[in-house]
Amino acid sequence: MSEFKYQAINPKGKTVSGVIDATSERDARKKIRAAKLTLLKFTNMGGGNSKKDAKPKKTSGLFKGGVVRKGSAKGEKLGLEFLKRLNELHGSGMPVADSVKLLNLRLSDPYQKEIAGTLWRELAEGRTLSKAMRLLPQYFAESSTFVIEAGEATGNLTPILAKIIAHLEEKREIRSKVVGSMTYPVFVGLVAIGVVLFFLFFLLPQIQEMLDSLGGELNLMAKILINGSNLLLTIGPFALIGILVGLGSIIQWNKSEKGGLILDKSILQLPLFGNILYLSELFQLSSLLSTLIASGIGLTENLRLCEKTIKNRFLRTQFRSARALVNEGKSLPDSLRKFNFMPLMQLDVIEVGEKTGNLGNSMEDTSKAFRDQLTKKIKIMTTLVSGGALGFAFSLVALVAISIVTSIFQVSKSISY
Repeated sequence: MSEFKYQAINPKGKTVSGVIDATSERDARKKIRAAKLTLLKFTNMGGGNSKKDAKPKKTSGLFKGGVVRKGSAKGEKLGLEFLKRLNELHGSGMPVADSVKLLNLRLSDPYQKEIAGTLWRELAEGRTLSKAMRLLPQYFAESSTFVIEAGEATGNLTPILAKIIAHLEEKREIRSKVVGSMTYPVFVGLVAIGVVLFFLFFLLPQIQEMLDSLGGELNLMAKILINGSNLLLTIGPFALIGILVGLGSIIQWNKSEKGGLILDKSILQLPLFGNILYLSELFQLSSLLSTLIASGIGLTENLRLCEKTIKNRFLRTQFRSARALVNEGKSLPDSLRKFNFMPLMQLDVIEVGEKTGNLGNSMEDTSKAFRDQLTKKIKIMTTLVSGGALGFAFSLVALVAISIVTSIFQVSKSISY
């Protein structure tokens, strides 16, 4: 027998701790679960010859439909749909484990069944929902598991699930707007390139052959097109190799700590696109922070969890420095203001919320402000891209048309004489 120290939440939502004797970690987890406790922390105190459980294997997400990759839109959608079903059952009063077990029996979609089956196996062994979800990174983002962990720690999981679902749906809505608005300009640009390639490699040689037979010649614009295409075909492979080598070097440099910070900082300084990435990071961060504050977790722990979700390494470094000041006793807005992490207007809103004890609502208002700004910037970007694509397509097609018409006109003019 061995002694295991644990910290858990009882059915009333209070945090309890104690020591339990068991033959193995798995046996200890089952005993804790049988006592209707939600496990938070678990430590083997020794005192026996128990063997640790083998580390659970991560599922691959492989079915007849294919592999669900980590970070893919398909995986995120499947995870979101599962959370909706789980929230419906758990929100009606059914315990999390029983809800997952029921979903494992009822769901017919193979991907959803994999999610429910994996979570149920881990929950049956005494693990928390957040730890079980981390075994399925192809379906659940790390930030979502952190928020659920915070909800479990306070025994307030139902509203947390609702907030996560709302946040994920909002992210998907913004992404769909970007993809939808970019579809048309991309299509127009591809059609224009196709027209030019058809002219250069099929139509133009026939026109040139006809002009040679009639004793005419191509005009200057048509010659420029032909010479340009020939030059492109000659140096194109070498240019492509150079671009690939350059990209490979940048990717390797990006993997280093110094290179990653420089590149991420440079990306943020790009016109419009960098601002969109910056607002996207702030929107997700403020939305997550408002959710965590509502869960009842302390601010320092909330900031630690939020830091892990920041993808841009330069912003993450700035946020880490600000978080260190908060841990030393400085206010959150003053700490963020020192490192220019957030616009002053939003920092003022956060400062008012902190002074009035209403920080959660202030962060939610800040998140909405960032969302509105992000939507406007995305609309501007798509408008510019659409206009640029149309202008590019019109220029190419007009250039081709003018070259054909003027060449034929010159030949007809020479024949009339």
